[in-house]
Amino acid sequence: MKAFRLVLLFCAVAGCATPTLASDADLALNRNYRALIEQLDLGNETRLRNAQRAWLAFRDKECGFKAQGQRDPANARTVQASCVEELTGLRAAQLQRELDCDGQRSACVARKSASAATAAAPAIAERSCRAEVGAARAKQLVAQCLRVSPATRPPCNAANACSLITDEIRRGCDMLGKDAPKFCAGRR
Repeated sequence: MKAFRLVLLFCAVAGCATPTLASDADLALNRNYRALIEQLDLGNETRLRNAQRAWLAFRDKECGFKAQGQRDPANARTVQASCVEELTGLRAAQLQRELDCDGQRSACVARKSASAATAAAPAIAERSCRAEVGAARAKQLVAQCLRVSPATRPPCNAANACSLITDEIRRGCDMLGKDAPKFCAGRR
């Protein structure tokens, strides 16, 4: 956490666009999200992915809102980065609570059984974007995703499902609005 705050301070003084180091909260969020995804059946996995996408959009808009009131651009970047750090930490804690859920309470999301987890492993590998559309098209989608995604750790990876990548491209294009690259025109 201290390293992230030093980066924020440096960025406020030097005028970085965004901090370049992943924060402890961001690392915890990604670790908890991946661990929880591995434990869920396909239906709940899809629901968590959709919830996470919605949460990312909320976080980015909320932090943009908080930063917009700053007159000094350096302060705005610092406020936005601090907000992202805070909300990311809260989301990481939410996912950790779900991971710690023992399954006996009604508030716990159902997990897949051990036999279903073993049987689902090949199906997950087949759902990669690379497998869906081929290496060349997957590489193109990943490049577009990386170009427009506002996320600190975007899902722009050919090993992910194409739908996850294209949803992130659409989200990024929507956020960029009129400043979006030409390839965004067909995605709105």
